[in-house]
Amino acid sequence: MKSSKKGIVLAIIIFLILLFSLGATITFVEQRTSFFGRAFTPENSYLFASPLSTQAGGKEKIRVTVFLLDSQGKGVYGQPVFLGQDERLEITPVQAVTDELGRAIFDVLAKVPAEYLLEAKVNNQILPQRVKLNFR
Repeated sequence: MKSSKKGIVLAIIIFLILLFSLGATITFVEQRTSFFGRAFTPENSYLFASPLSTQAGGKEKIRVTVFLLDSQGKGVYGQPVFLGQDERLEITPVQAVTDELGRAIFDVLAKVPAEYLLEAKVNNQILPQRVKLNFR
């Protein structure tokens, strides 16, 4: 009788260890997937600017924010972002690498009054959305 009770207790302990290991494995796989990151989807990513219009001359700036999102609409972390370059614009990266929200931030000044169309590039891919800035 005593050996059958020991066998049952041992079987229960082994079962609990296996159950715990399975839960830990599932958690590790989920964390590992997010650890290696997600690929951004250009069609889900977007740019916006605030304000859309300001004075030229290099004193007033427009802040351009880029959001890199994956196919589920979640931000993609750690991606360097580049804005299109125009020698008439002074583009200052505030945060050129995306944060946990998938956000990169730039300040833009214009020396010459004009409308400018800016695009963002990530991993040699140009995002389909562009933003129009008006410096008057």
